[in-house]
Amino acid sequence: MAHFYLKIIGFGLLFLFCIFFGVSLATTGMERIQGPLPVGSFDAASSKSDLDAGSKTKAQSKAKSEADAKKKAEAQANAQAKADKAAKQDAQSSKDSGGKGDRSLNLVGNKLGELLQIMAHHGIKWFISIFDAVLGKG
Repeated sequence: MAHFYLKIIGFGLLFLFCIFFGVSLATTGMERIQGPLPVGSFDAASSKSDLDAGSKTKAQSKAKSEADAKKKAEAQANAQAKADKAAKQDAQSSKDSGGKGDRSLNLVGNKLGELLQIMAHHGIKWFISIFDAVLGKG
């Protein structure tokens, strides 16, 4: 019976290691894509909003929310215009170059993605079969 508990503890530790390692990889990947994450920006923003809510009147907060909504709408419109302009430029450049290189690269990328999905699926099944073999079914 003690051997069974040692196996459970071992797999629990392995499971925790996998979770923390996955979180570490995800954080590193996000930092690589978006740059370093701000350390205390979320806490400062929430505490500032709590202080502001207590000191402002309802009319002031309503006016501020309307102004924020207008700013967000303008920012979204500008972003949409930039995206449309970039899409037109991409379409024009693909017409000029023929776009055959992009299509073949996309095809290779799609096939590689499908291969990775299949490998991940079978890898997960293999990992689960190890748990079944060690812990026993049922």
